[in-house]
Amino acid sequence: MVAPPVLAAVAYAASLIIACIVGGFQQTTTEVPLARQLEIDRGVYKIAPGVFMPLLANGISRNHSVWLASGGRHIDTAFWYGDAQQAAVGEAIAASGIPRADLFITTKVACCPTERCSSFCDTPPNLVGASTANVTEQLERSLALLGLEQADLVLLHNPCSRLEDTAAAYAALEAAHARGLARAIGVSNLNASALAALLEVATVPPAVNQCSLSIAGHPAAHDGVGTTCLEGSRLYGADDETVRFSAQRGVAFAAYSPLGSISKVDVLGHAEVQAMARAKGKTAAAVALRWLVQQGITAVTATSNAEHAAEALDVFSFALTQGEMRRLSRIR
Repeated sequence: MVAPPVLAAVAYAASLIIACIVGGFQQTTTEVPLARQLEIDRGVYKIAPGVFMPLLANGISRNHSVWLASGGRHIDTAFWYGDAQQAAVGEAIAASGIPRADLFITTKVACCPTERCSSFCDTPPNLVGASTANVTEQLERSLALLGLEQADLVLLHNPCSRLEDTAAAYAALEAAHARGLARAIGVSNLNASALAALLEVATVPPAVNQCSLSIAGHPAAHDGVGTTCLEGSRLYGADDETVRFSAQRGVAFAAYSPLGSISKVDVLGHAEVQAMARAKGKTAAAVALRWLVQQGITAVTATSNAEHAAEALDVFSFALTQGEMRRLSRIR
């Protein structure tokens, strides 16, 4: 359904990028095989049969039309972002005139009760509250607000307090997938052990695991202390172990807070990142996003600024060397 979009105006030779990727900076992830690398060169990652996820997405935004007009084709939203946010995404999609097959829409459903962001369970931002029992209702409401019959990817936004409730909520997603409400399903904020436990009982393995991750944020030095919902913590998958385990089990990784704004990591202000950006003639944000996508990790940024959107979408016009990737991976 979704044709792999060509996001780069200038494509690097596969051998150059392979050398940059496979050269041994394995602090964050595993080697990228040739087939995967060719997908990354096109700005996408295959997450399920026939399903190619663009490696750059726009998350919470006041104006998603800016992202779409700038060339972005992946929008990431969620039930917990509120009805107004999802309706705004739907309006941007409708106004864009872009064929549905050229867009990739991710949404998420909540798992309650939970130890993470429990306030969203206690006082939901929607007319419909979230519970393990109403995962399908959350998704159907989201699709209605988005003006879609089917999402490209639906994630379980967070683990429940109990594994059995997480498994039950994910089973509801599997049923929704079987009904055709989602082309692929996955999870968010599951660390390696939680993901392993879910894989033991899942019928449809998660296609994606989306967690907070950035330069200097895998995990963050504060390990989630002082953030709103423990972003940047090992407890919720912001660590190298979770990235490696996901790759080993064939689960694609996506990173929210790729520039550290939510996880309270000063990515853009770090001297090493700034120096590398100057050397490349790029912005610090472009370098930080390139560090992720060059590993095959989808970066979920958030902007309504046309200049920032253009900077993000420019990450496929250059590559980082093996040594540069290692240096960025060592930053703590």
